[in-house]
Amino acid sequence: LSSSMLFAAVVSAFIVHHPDAEKKDAWTAFDLPVYFLYSMFIVIASSITIYYAFKMAKKDEISANKWLNGITLLLGILFCFSQYLGWNQLVSLGLTFVNSRPEDISASYVYVITALHVVHVLGGIVLLSICWIQSLRLNVHKKNLTLMSITHTYWHFVGLLWILLYLFLYFFVYL
Repeated sequence: LSSSMLFAAVVSAFIVHHPDAEKKDAWTAFDLPVYFLYSMFIVIASSITIYYAFKMAKKDEISANKWLNGITLLLGILFCFSQYLGWNQLVSLGLTFVNSRPEDISASYVYVITALHVVHVLGGIVLLSICWIQSLRLNVHKKNLTLMSITHTYWHFVGLLWILLYLFLYFFVYL
């Protein structure tokens, strides 16, 4: 709930700060880095793998659970790397976090929103790591699903959040 409120506040600030039609020159419109789109596909893939990891744990398919947890963990790391590549792409366009031109504040919002999300994904990676280690130790099974359930729910939350943030940024940065 607190994470949702944090992102709602930042997105609200983005919307409030966005100029109206008469002041269009006070806001730089730019294409989002393609790596942010790739991140969305990574999120969807990782959501599928964590879903099946949870399903396998409920069925006591311990070997499949281990593999699926590990794949989800790798996809989470790949997501963070794709965000890094997206930030590099922004820099190559001359759009940095602190810009010399006030109209480039739109890029600063993109950095803040994506960086906050990556921090939440890193928290998920820690959770996934713990869950994966526990699955390697055979501690994730149908009689011990608490950690798997928490990991599953949290990972779906950050995944859905990224999809919503990406779509928001994609459509709103042009307005």
